[in-house]
Amino acid sequence: MDAVRRLAAGCAAVLAIAGCSVQESTRSGGLIPPSATTAAVASPAATLATVAVPSSAVGGAQPADTSPATTQPPRTTVVDPLAYARQVLATATPPDGFAEGVLGVTGLDGTQLWPVIVADTPEARQRGLMGVEDFSTLGGYAAMVFVFDGDTSGAFWMRDTPLPLRITFVAASGSVVSAADMAPCLPPTPSDECERYRPEGPYRIAIEHPVGPAFDIGLAVAELVEVMVEQRRDA
Repeated sequence: MDAVRRLAAGCAAVLAIAGCSVQESTRSGGLIPPSATTAAVASPAATLATVAVPSSAVGGAQPADTSPATTQPPRTTVVDPLAYARQVLATATPPDGFAEGVLGVTGLDGTQLWPVIVADTPEARQRGLMGVEDFSTLGGYAAMVFVFDGDTSGAFWMRDTPLPLRITFVAASGSVVSAADMAPCLPPTPSDECERYRPEGPYRIAIEHPVGPAFDIGLAVAELVEVMVEQRRDA
């Protein structure tokens, strides 16, 4: 948490005069799901991820939730774009085996910063959001981010995942590769009949959040998407 708090304090102090640079942390791991046939491609080394925070950046107001089931993080206009991320990271605890971090989503109106759960090990990526019925029970995080050690083209599925999700695949450059809405695949449907959701090109991170306008974090119009991974608390 100290690293994220330093990041939050540093960014808040320089909102009016400069940007804030954070380092993307990646760890090793396989593709998801392990039973699917996937192809990995050669990848460059991890690079520095820069989150530019102009003085005009705000956490954008969002429409009311029209999705069926869950409680969402508050979407209100704030002066400090780090305020909500700071609050969640100070109070919430990611599930066992997961890390947490800050996701920067940059568009025409500036950069929004969101607190996220991070899956950056093979075990965490395989588990993902399986069994989660209400995203709000996870403590106010805006999304789950799957971080890979290198570029991959592996598919995702929704085996035993009851919550409809939207997935966004992001390249190492920070540009959005493609996105898809994913439907639950639950028993008695056989695993081999679960749909595989494949990207339109190689990606370095994948971001999942519940379907619905109240959970929109700006990825559909993003020009740059980056993540800072905080050290796992149970490490």
